[in-house]
Amino acid sequence: MSISKRLSNIEGIIVASTWDEDGTVKGISLHTADEEEYRIESNGVGRDLLAHIHSKVVANGRIRERLEGHLYFNVLSYETVGESPADGAAEA
Repeated sequence: MSISKRLSNIEGIIVASTWDEDGTVKGISLHTADEEEYRIESNGVGRDLLAHIHSKVVANGRIRERLEGHLYFNVLSYETVGESPADGAAEA
């Protein structure tokens, strides 16, 4: 059950956060300059961000804070910022 929802733009680095037993990335988070961690929901545009691990992005979406205190981010759109190790489209 979420205790809050709000629409926001967040800038940060995409980081792998969970893996399966074979070492394949299964979950990612967005880490900000102020050391917040937003767990990216794996649906729609959020799944596309798997191709941008270690990239700096500005993402727009809805933040949900769960009762246990973790922040989850449902990404609606994003664009990469500056140099990125990933090639391809910069906006989804």
